[in-house]
Amino acid sequence: MSCTDKTATVTDEASGGGATTIFAVHPDIIQTHILTCLDGRALASVASTCSQLHALSDHEPLWENICHSTWPSTNSPRVRHVISTFPCASRSFFSDSFPSFAAREGSNIDRAPELISAVDIFHRRRVVLSRVVETETESGWFRCSPFRIDVLDQKEAVATAMEYPLSDGACEILGEDLRLSWIVVNPKGKRAVNVSSGTAVSMERHWLSGEVKVRFATVVDGGERGTPAEVALCSVTVTFGNEMQVREACLQMEDMDGMFLNGRESLGILKRALEGKRGTLLKDGKEEGRSRYLEFMNRKMERKEKKQRDERRLDMLCLALAVLSFAAFSTLFLF
Repeated sequence: MSCTDKTATVTDEASGGGATTIFAVHPDIIQTHILTCLDGRALASVASTCSQLHALSDHEPLWENICHSTWPSTNSPRVRHVISTFPCASRSFFSDSFPSFAAREGSNIDRAPELISAVDIFHRRRVVLSRVVETETESGWFRCSPFRIDVLDQKEAVATAMEYPLSDGACEILGEDLRLSWIVVNPKGKRAVNVSSGTAVSMERHWLSGEVKVRFATVVDGGERGTPAEVALCSVTVTFGNEMQVREACLQMEDMDGMFLNGRESLGILKRALEGKRGTLLKDGKEEGRSRYLEFMNRKMERKEKKQRDERRLDMLCLALAVLSFAAFSTLFLF
């Protein structure tokens, strides 16, 4: 039964003293005073209930405000313009960027002329850093050099109000309080994907320099089977100085051999992520992201140990051949 029929029934009951529903409220009030109080997950849930609420929820300013409040970097003129070209504008952008994704297998390298990174770092829901970085992808230098996107200039540092963690326990609490969003946008393909795990997957405090390195990572599978890039890691490293200023935030791609990939290989991985199937908006993928990272690290370790075993076997084989050769030559000379 549609919401209209249901509303009519309930309204008739209401005239006889029964209960009423939200549809007794004027649609303008629902749209401007109720739906504006919802976050993206709640609004997506409301939009899936019935055709009337879907129509009221499909209002561009609602999704535009949600995108800006969720990711302050999307408020930049360049990103706003790119979002406006998406099929359903801000709603399409949110649907691409908020949920988790499953990479598409066997995708060819995208000839996108540029990528846009919308980066936001939060500490206890307060914005620590919000930047937009544009990266050209057509030059030979980009495609052949190790892939790396830096948010800050080499000597730039952004001050924060965070306290320096003096113990391992404080480091663990800091990791739980930090959130990072790194949305990669393909303006040509009108797609976006969030390659950050959201929460930190590892933290390291250097004993000498005092720097704190926080890592956020997402696993992207779907590569050629049997190769080191069958499963790749989108790794974002954020470095804080000893006064907790942000000194570095960069995105890199790593394969199962621990090698950093070049721009050409990384574009293929990003395209698999951009074109991959999105998860549900209502699913919290924080623990899933961390478990997938740990699984990747375990596979990486197993691959390294297998490589070492194969090298030891090869060394033993070479040694055995050398001994046999020496014995054969000795036999010839002695007899």
